[in-house]
Amino acid sequence: MGLAVRDSSRMIPAEVTEFVGRRRDLGEVRRMLSASRLVMLTGFGGIGKTRLAVQLARQLERAYPDGVCFVSLGDLSDASLIAEATASALQIHDHAGPISVPELAGFLRPRELLLVLDNCEHVIDDCASLVAILLRSCPRLHVLATSREALRVDGEFVWRVEPLMVPPSGAEGVGVAQEYDAVRLLADRATRLAPEFEVSEHNIAAIIEVCRVLDGVPLALELAAVRLRALSPDDLLEQLQDRWQALDVGTRGAPARQSAMSACLAWSHDLCSAEERQLWALLSVFAGGMEMPAIRYVAARADPDLAEAVVEHVQSLVDKSILTVENSERHARYRMIEVIRQFGSAQLTESGRLAETQLWHRDWCADLLATSEDDWMSSRQALVVDQLRREEQNLREALTTCWRQADEAETGLEMAARLRNFAIIRGTFTEMRGWLHRFLPMAPQGGMTRMHGLCAAVWLAALQGDHAEAAEGVREARQLAQALDPASTWLVTQAEGLHVTFLGDFERSVTLYVEALDGLEQSCERERAETLALLGQSYGLGGQLEQATVTLEECLALCSRTGESWCRSYGLWFAGLVAWQRGDDPEAVRLVREALEVNRLIDDRLLSALCFEALAWCQAGISPSAAATLLGAADALWDLMGSSIGASPGLSSLHKACEASLRQTLSDGFGDLRQVGAALGPLAAADYALGKTRPRSDAPTSKNEMASTPTLLTRREHEVAQLVTQGMSNREIASTLFISPRTAETHVENILLKLGFHSRAQIAAWFSTRLA
Repeated sequence: MGLAVRDSSRMIPAEVTEFVGRRRDLGEVRRMLSASRLVMLTGFGGIGKTRLAVQLARQLERAYPDGVCFVSLGDLSDASLIAEATASALQIHDHAGPISVPELAGFLRPRELLLVLDNCEHVIDDCASLVAILLRSCPRLHVLATSREALRVDGEFVWRVEPLMVPPSGAEGVGVAQEYDAVRLLADRATRLAPEFEVSEHNIAAIIEVCRVLDGVPLALELAAVRLRALSPDDLLEQLQDRWQALDVGTRGAPARQSAMSACLAWSHDLCSAEERQLWALLSVFAGGMEMPAIRYVAARADPDLAEAVVEHVQSLVDKSILTVENSERHARYRMIEVIRQFGSAQLTESGRLAETQLWHRDWCADLLATSEDDWMSSRQALVVDQLRREEQNLREALTTCWRQADEAETGLEMAARLRNFAIIRGTFTEMRGWLHRFLPMAPQGGMTRMHGLCAAVWLAALQGDHAEAAEGVREARQLAQALDPASTWLVTQAEGLHVTFLGDFERSVTLYVEALDGLEQSCERERAETLALLGQSYGLGGQLEQATVTLEECLALCSRTGESWCRSYGLWFAGLVAWQRGDDPEAVRLVREALEVNRLIDDRLLSALCFEALAWCQAGISPSAAATLLGAADALWDLMGSSIGASPGLSSLHKACEASLRQTLSDGFGDLRQVGAALGPLAAADYALGKTRPRSDAPTSKNEMASTPTLLTRREHEVAQLVTQGMSNREIASTLFISPRTAETHVENILLKLGFHSRAQIAAWFSTRLA
């Protein structure tokens, strides 16, 4: 028999379209192949494993004296024919009958060759056996394989192929968007199929959203491009909402499993066991990911036997690329690509179990909120908030389940009320008020659940300055309280106290908060701490500074004793405000900065805005530039939350006085500095407020002064920021600075991270203002 490897390129599939992106993948896999003789590319179907393997094969064919042999196993129906398929690809001739594995190994033993085995998943066990034998027998053989799961052979290096990068939230403009591989791939394929198609400022927003909806999955993007022959990007986006079937169109001649998204998904589905298919369907009710306790909860409701082996089934779904896993110090979080999730949801619907599974998911979210309340007044509070933040999309999905099923409205109202503090922390006042508005008319007209819902609505309305709705909520809650246990009246009394505080009636609010405290038992530590903090604020804004100090000291002592952070940070802020009112500016700055430091555990947007405001008031006379910058940082957060300092008359007057003073001192420079603060982003603004980046007494007036001003950026990052300001793309920056486009991209990502920005436009605004 003979081996023909003289023209190894004949064995590698020809490429008919441009290979887009994957620079990091190419580099890392080449590095792996230099360190190991077996590298496996894993990932879900359509993620681009084969295309990456083909590109690697072309790049590496000269690196192996005997070339590269590409073996496609996708259409192989009989696992016993793997060795024969490999021999055929190797062009082994003159052999009577099927070749045996020992004969194949003997043939490869003297050769230094890269063997690429593509699409191993449906014959994974036999592939693993063959590869193990060949690697033991052929010391100079290297193997690159692709599959939806690893071979699990000794010495195997696994590289998980991820979706293409999609533009982050806030990315704007054609130039910025086309730096991302997902956009580039969609645009390239659409242009090839419809030459008149053009990416423009008019359609780029829809194109970016299409890439996000499809999670950057290459096959999905390729199939979406086919639709762009007849649909505009906006029309395609509408078609794609919860309809992965819109991608059931492809290219003639492509493998059946890649000709439509449903075929690709069905191929993966068929490779799963019955238990794995069941779990895939069940987990489709989760949004934004899930962790093992949640998975186990839903699995146990569906099938106790499934729950007993759920860890093994989850691991198998990860191995088969149905789930991806993100590990952190405390937890592992599992996710599904959106098209995979939608396929699972379709299977769940067909089984008739969608509604009940959604309720199990809702029950888990409701239990999470109940447990969060139990742990709130403790040192675990920061962990509680972190978990709520991780589960925010699931909580939203659970509220949606309650809204769609009228008889679940009371549970939805209870959940929304329990999310009040989290909504304050996240600054999602408008969204949570929307949920309360949905559930209150649907829920029963009496009972404590309604009372909690009404009082939560009063809180959020007051914080947004909606005094009419807050007053109506107090009125209804008062009527409801008459039919309830008198011990519960403290709740509406506290809510009314907050309402009148935001009306500027501090004398009345003090009376109400004192009354609420009298109705609270000592064991109600959370409620007492919140009411003490609010009472201390009203004392201070009403000019009763000594009473304010004593009340806030009691609040802070309670929070310190329990390990609580959120109310403590507000207590510190109120105490700082009282110190400033007494004329003790250094103590005020110390307390407010301590509040901001404590808030790093919770990341409360409202408190951050209040801290930036208070520090601006304190520093207006001694560092007007820093004060103006801090007001700008606060403005950005108020806009994000859909609220303003004007919602509180007591604080609004202090803000207006500070702003008037700064406008007089800084003249036209006030607006520029305010823009600088608004562009900082929350993290960078907090560092600035804490003095971790030196406040400037005046804005830089020249390039030299700007260069000498200490910042978080390196010299090279300053250069890149300047070119971003000029409107250059990453490719243009790379050409100008004689660096690679990937290095330029890394510099831009570092600048965004260090400054807490989300878009290149923010970098440009920041840099331009520093030059002003």
